[in-house]
Amino acid sequence: MIAMNLYEESDFPVRADLEAAHQTQFDRFSQPGTWGSGAQRVAVIAAARQACIDAGVLEAPDNPGVGSNEELPKVVRDIIAKIAVSPKDIDLDFYNAAIGSGLSDAEYTEIVGLVSFICNLDVFARGIGVTPRPLPKPQPGEPSRTRPEEAVQEHAFVPTIPNPPEGGERAKAMYGPFKPYIMRAMSLVPEEFADHIALERAQYLPLEKIMDFDFDHHDGLTRPQAEVIAGRVSALNDCFY
Repeated sequence: MIAMNLYEESDFPVRADLEAAHQTQFDRFSQPGTWGSGAQRVAVIAAARQACIDAGVLEAPDNPGVGSNEELPKVVRDIIAKIAVSPKDIDLDFYNAAIGSGLSDAEYTEIVGLVSFICNLDVFARGIGVTPRPLPKPQPGEPSRTRPEEAVQEHAFVPTIPNPPEGGERAKAMYGPFKPYIMRAMSLVPEEFADHIALERAQYLPLEKIMDFDFDHHDGLTRPQAEVIAGRVSALNDCFY
């Protein structure tokens, strides 16, 4: 049973489903993933958080948590820092250099997912006036190292699983009838894709409602107001979407 106390220090009420989604993601950080062990995954999120602190865009937490003793190679720490602090500067040359450093495309995808998730959760914590949540203790176990055979090179940097019918039964199960690239970006690592969708469901809206413009997912905000905020934040972050 999930302990619903992740944001108990906040002076603002936090929706139960949102807090549950965030708690689940914190728990997932510490577990073996597809390509990284629990210790490696916690080391990645710790490095991302530290990069933001060093850049002056995040305050150091009062309680950093358990963390990990895993030592990441410098090239991996540099990649993490770029994703965490300056994602607008990521281009094909950056990706090719990352792959040239010895990372596989799937390892790169998992790192992108982890860094984006911890930055998301830390910014949320800052927004409601609490310090970044303590990092979890790594859990034992081995990564599955399973690469989906349906993934092919489409029009993104990394291979992705195509929409149905090209993506087969896996695509149907993951996407339904269709998902644009912005949602399929991490499909090379289906576990990271699933985590992304779970957070998007809580923070944005259930994706089956995306074309229902009268559907309001947030108390006090209409759908148009939510989209204006999302668009403004994207513009401030120089998001090319």
